Amino acid sequence: MDEKSARQRAAELFEESGLRTESVPTYADALLALRDTEIAARLREAGFEEAAALVQPDPDLVDAAWGDGQ
Repeated sequence: MDEKSARQRAAELFEESGLRTESVPTYADALLALRDTEIAARLREAGFEEAAALVQPDPDLVDAAWGDGQ
């Protein structure tokens, strides 16, 4: 069985929704960065700071995906 990665599945769903093809990678990255940020926060709350640091997305990746607000 060929399992898809979370990024592949997110991209597929965005494509099916009718999102412009050129925007799909950015939206998929943004969605996964948001998910990883939430997981990292939960790990920190549970006292697993080192594990949270491994999961937390790079701020530059988040800025690239979501934009810097300018």
